[in-house]
Amino acid sequence: MEITLEMVERLREKADVSYTLAKRALEFSGGNLLDALIYLEEKGYVDRPDGGNYSTQQDAPSQPLQEIPPPGASAKEPPPRRTLGDWVRRLVQGVIDNEVELWRRDQCYASIPVLIPLVLLICTFWIMIPLLLVGLLFGFRYRFSGPDLEREDLNGFLRNVADSAAQVGQQVMDELNAQHEKHSKKSAQGDDDTQ
Repeated sequence: MEITLEMVERLREKADVSYTLAKRALEFSGGNLLDALIYLEEKGYVDRPDGGNYSTQQDAPSQPLQEIPPPGASAKEPPPRRTLGDWVRRLVQGVIDNEVELWRRDQCYASIPVLIPLVLLICTFWIMIPLLLVGLLFGFRYRFSGPDLEREDLNGFLRNVADSAAQVGQQVMDELNAQHEKHSKKSAQGDDDTQ
């Protein structure tokens, strides 16, 4: 079952957890809100309700949850209008919830919120661009993770860029090695001639 933004938002209203955690709980529970709440409760992310806990068992004593209508079912109220503040909040939340990961030889060296490299890139692009390119030449790979940016098309593009940079780096190293060997042979011949 595909997890929608509405489902995640509903779970966040009930459980007061981050977007990433709410989405993970919904994916674990197959999109079932009650099972996701139980999962979060068992993992310690949500406090138990007063007088009991959430349960899917029929005979378990628990407080009933309010009926949550499926998406689009309540045609009585128009959807809330999004203000500029809502868009800014979502943008900032997206920049914080998503991360950039630095990989080399199948090992993750760093995982930082997108906000940090974005600010560095904007403020010091003349330093960051060469650093990113040098990192690619030395075999580092960059990857996005998180609810908004962990997409195969985006990470596939970054993988292709890293592969191309690795090929260029290998060609440069091969040429340097060939020149070094050529220079070494000339030096050795010059030493033989002087003796």
